[in-house]
Amino acid sequence: MIYDVHKVDYNPIKEIESFWNHYALEIISANTFQLLSTYLVGGAGENGLFKNEEMQEFAIAMYRVLIAYCVVNHCDIDLRKMKLSAEAKERIGKELELSKKVAEFFGRLSK
Repeated sequence: MIYDVHKVDYNPIKEIESFWNHYALEIISANTFQLLSTYLVGGAGENGLFKNEEMQEFAIAMYRVLIAYCVVNHCDIDLRKMKLSAEAKERIGKELELSKKVAEFFGRLSK
């Protein structure tokens, strides 16, 4: 996958858009937890939340988006050119607002 960045038609912005249009933050969190659990425990076993094919698909998508962000950073590409779907924007906005409320709540508790 790393060699894809050298293709003439490679567009890291499109890779990033594709990732965020496909995965919600809660799914990214659950998939990452599942991947780490599988790695640490040594197998998904009977209690795995996701099928191996889904985990492989997610791991590939995660690798692609990390490479894309690396290219964007290295080439100083403006991420404001990125166009997410209206659904993805709304979903991300809601997820960030909820996480802000939770962070503020725990911030108040810790004082």
